[in-house]
Amino acid sequence: MTVSRHDRPERDRRTSPNRRGGLDRRVGDRRLDSAPPGGERRQGAERRAQLDRRHTAGRRRTERARTHPLVVLYVGEDARPVQELLDASSGERFELEATDRRSAALERLNRGDIDVVLLDLSLPRGLETFADPSTSGPAPPFLVLSRSDDERLALEAVRAGAQDYLVKGRFDGPFLARALRYAVERHRLRSALRDLLLADDLTGLHNRRGFVTLATQDMRLARRAKHPLLMAFADVDDLKRINDTLGHAEGDQALRDVAGILRRTFRESDLIARIGGDEFAVLVRTAEANSVEALRQRLNDQLHEFGRRAKRRYRISISLGFAHTAAAGVTSVEVLLRRADRALYQEKRRRDVAAGQGEAPGSRRVVNISYAVRPIDILLVEDEPADVALAELALRRAKLQNRLWVVTDGEEALAFLRREPPFAAVSPPDVVLLDLKLPRKDGRQVLREMRQDRELGDIPVVILTATNSEHTELAPLHPDAFLTKPVDFDRLAHAVGSVASLGFTIVKLPA
Repeated sequence: MTVSRHDRPERDRRTSPNRRGGLDRRVGDRRLDSAPPGGERRQGAERRAQLDRRHTAGRRRTERARTHPLVVLYVGEDARPVQELLDASSGERFELEATDRRSAALERLNRGDIDVVLLDLSLPRGLETFADPSTSGPAPPFLVLSRSDDERLALEAVRAGAQDYLVKGRFDGPFLARALRYAVERHRLRSALRDLLLADDLTGLHNRRGFVTLATQDMRLARRAKHPLLMAFADVDDLKRINDTLGHAEGDQALRDVAGILRRTFRESDLIARIGGDEFAVLVRTAEANSVEALRQRLNDQLHEFGRRAKRRYRISISLGFAHTAAAGVTSVEVLLRRADRALYQEKRRRDVAAGQGEAPGSRRVVNISYAVRPIDILLVEDEPADVALAELALRRAKLQNRLWVVTDGEEALAFLRREPPFAAVSPPDVVLLDLKLPRKDGRQVLREMRQDRELGDIPVVILTATNSEHTELAPLHPDAFLTKPVDFDRLAHAVGSVASLGFTIVKLPA
């Protein structure tokens, strides 16, 4: 062994009953329960404004439909019968757009402002239009048209998300207009309920359910487009001390402050959530590993600006862990969250050790270093001394901060990863470089046991292989990357930096 590192629509009082229904009462009670005391009315207004911005496209389409025609996209070969039916619907205003190509339908949906879709099932692969992850934003409601009165086909369409199944020749213009209006309204109500389920009341961000639901959709898109994924996991340091010394109202305000800082740091297109307690997560869309440095500096700048103007009685201290990997290398959003959480945990351990006894509770000592970047911990599992020397040289040339451990066989690698003697004192690595040909237990078996182990299953693994033929064989075990021997120096450093979980800590006091 060699050891070397997430308003309701305005109620029409002319048609609404005087008494509220059960759902209205429950929603109203929930809002009263969460209303802040008088001293926090301004912050409450800010949170309501944040939630208003989160209202779905379905609600916005319904509001616009009160004064504008309903925009209908017809996807099928001949739009004239549909236009004649809509023209025959008295008192209704519709604007019909039509296309007979699935690709053109996807492009038009991505431009937005479509209220409802009529899909003719005679179009090949028509239902796939609404299952396609390349559609950006929430899709509008859709109804399907068919010549067949086939119950099986109707059920298939409804399971795919269709609001209704209409058989050609069996309805007139008023019937079609009513079906379209009802579809839009049902879609709006479902979207409003979804918003209530997926939003965090305190911060106006998504909650954990919302984050996992939406991030899973993003992951499907990234897999198809072969884009990498960058996940940030953050927590608020010393929130318990803020709650204990200043009160829970101040602790809640600190969480809202952090939510605002994260909004200003990340892009509007990124997915930001409070996933529980003092923990936050961000899925950075279309980002490379080198985005971490820019995000770190932006967050540091936002913390400095917040501390200068906010003048809170507490300091904002945030710890962050990052996980960057190819979308094909992760099986679920939870796996990616665990990777970023592990990077956060390891960074906190190193920070605590470096700080010794740390800062005394309530201390106001200024922290001169606003953040610290830790090295990447790498476990190289390789029995050829020449390949070990090449890997060490590659990492030195890349100037990649790292700590490298080297073990020479599969059983020793698993003992290291499981922290069994004599490796009980080591921390889990950020990335494993795993050769397939090893004594005692080969790399395939090591990777298989890692993926079956709950504690080891989310550690990134880069496979070192002699041929490309093993890529397909190992794909079910989800390795994060492959490198073919002899390993190119630049490719090795890029692979390590791309798949390793990166962690750092930002601590900033008010000016």
